[in-house]
Amino acid sequence: MRRIGRTVLTIAISAIILGILWNLAIVVLQANAFIAKTPADVFRWFFVDSELSQTTAAENRVHIAGLLGVTLWHAAIGFVFGVGGSLVVAIVFTLIRPVEFMFMPIAMLLRTVPLLAMAPVIYLVLGNGIVTAGFIGGVVVFFPLLVNLSLGFRSVSAQSVDLIRVYGGSRWTIMRKVAFPTALPYFFASMRIAVPGAITGAMLYEWLFTYEGLGAAITAAKSQSQYGEIWAIVVLITLVSIVLYTITTFVETAVLAKWGPNAGKATAS
Repeated sequence: MRRIGRTVLTIAISAIILGILWNLAIVVLQANAFIAKTPADVFRWFFVDSELSQTTAAENRVHIAGLLGVTLWHAAIGFVFGVGGSLVVAIVFTLIRPVEFMFMPIAMLLRTVPLLAMAPVIYLVLGNGIVTAGFIGGVVVFFPLLVNLSLGFRSVSAQSVDLIRVYGGSRWTIMRKVAFPTALPYFFASMRIAVPGAITGAMLYEWLFTYEGLGAAITAAKSQSQYGEIWAIVVLITLVSIVLYTITTFVETAVLAKWGPNAGKATAS
């Protein structure tokens, strides 16, 4: 509970500092008030009815909550695709090293190609459906996890490997008993990037391929000069990303304490 309290306090202080810098940037840059909205403007969009607006604050909240649900669904699909794919490929690379030497450079080369440039090809091959959402989000998640998981699997101590081999353990036994626990810190280090990255991938998919979710809503709001909605979406997606990042760190702490490479050592000592 104490750690949760410290985390909440840290996030609150960071939000206050960010809000001050946000207001200061608008003043210093002398930004157009019609386009550049302050934190107070975003708060009013969510919670205060205005005679100048065609919708009430409650309608705004319902509207954006529905959009958020769609985006989180797309992000979850991309996250599952990316995590599952990177885990399978990293295991294959570790068990069959020639495969890694052949395909890792190709994977890194593909990583340098912008998704925007690949969008027409993706549409022609996969169409406009849930598989495309999984692919776009999965690509964003896949590469950081693949690199870190491969590094984690290779970080197994030689003494542990030799001990398992002495008792007749197979390569899969080494993976299960030693490599997976060793790779957990690397896995969660990537997860802290992958979780917000999945949301970015989902919004990119919505912006390029659909008329659903927060990504498409930003384009629609811009065409209608609804800049308050755009800023509200940016703030909301930032807050959601921070919350998911924080949850990931708590899960990391719990998992590493039970199954990580140093699990039980503190208690034993």
